Amino acid sequence: MAHSGMDVGVSDERDLGCVQVGSSTTFGFVVKQRLHSRMSHFVFIISLLTVCAIISFSSGQQRSVNITDDALLEISSRLYALDVNGAYDQLELNLQSRTSSGNRVDKAPLPLFKNGIPKNVFSRPTYEKMLSLFDNYLASVNETEQVTPQEKAEEAAFFDAVFATEVIKATHKFLVAQRLAESNVERFKEQLRNIWFGLYQRAPGKQGSSVFEHVFPGEFKNGISGLHSWVRFVTEEAKGDINYLGYTRTMSIGKGAVGLIEMPMKFLGVYKPHSTLMIGSSPELEIALYSICFLTRPDSLCPIKGNATSGISTRYQIQTFVSKFQGRRFLGSAFPTF
Repeated sequence: MAHSGMDVGVSDERDLGCVQVGSSTTFGFVVKQRLHSRMSHFVFIISLLTVCAIISFSSGQQRSVNITDDALLEISSRLYALDVNGAYDQLELNLQSRTSSGNRVDKAPLPLFKNGIPKNVFSRPTYEKMLSLFDNYLASVNETEQVTPQEKAEEAAFFDAVFATEVIKATHKFLVAQRLAESNVERFKEQLRNIWFGLYQRAPGKQGSSVFEHVFPGEFKNGISGLHSWVRFVTEEAKGDINYLGYTRTMSIGKGAVGLIEMPMKFLGVYKPHSTLMIGSSPELEIALYSICFLTRPDSLCPIKGNATSGISTRYQIQTFVSKFQGRRFLGSAFPTF
């Protein structure tokens, strides 16, 4: 017997899911409802899709047109002010000679960091927990990463330390206000965990990269890829594995003599013609700024302001790049530029 499209009395029990992927973040919920007509089924699906779209927007999968450059400058300056774990005034640099991007001649016979590893700084929780992660990765993007339970526990311990800071608390509040994060702290933590530790491919068939590995310890893909962390730089320089070759440009951000440095370098004998580092910023500040820029200005330049000083501009930009893998958007890279 034929049935019309308005057929009533159809009982259809289904699990309906809405999965949001903003950045590499995945939130999900499942709704189970007994539907008694095709029309109600249709209406429910439309309603669910509407909710999905709203959640997708709030995660930052789409850029919010309401987030102005002034808002980003204000929140970044506020985060710098809150960065009590920063080591800005506790680091002394040997800048030595200026060089140029692509110049392989070593114009800096001395290390960049005059006093080596700042042990009093690295004993602080966020530094200590981050340093424990550096040996968790295979440097080549051509090798698939196998994340062990111990490594997952170390990631969780690092995020616990980061989330205890005022920098991340202020970041969370800002992103909630912009509808780019949920107010629930554990869900926000999961959002950032997926952004920073979610695995994706930089080489065909090899799920061997995360943006944490790329930005902080660095990796190898046709040369050095990433490594934008002063913490990684100073630890490897102390071991003799990084060679500072001179600087091309520096900039003050209102804390310490040098807040940003642009330079060529060698790591394990491999040359990188151009790299930029924030100098003295805490792990939580870098996580915060890069996350905000990924969620608000993906694949573009994001305006940042350090601590204002009289007559000196402390504005610079963060460049983010998006990587797509299995239908998801991941933070592929993030670094300062000026």
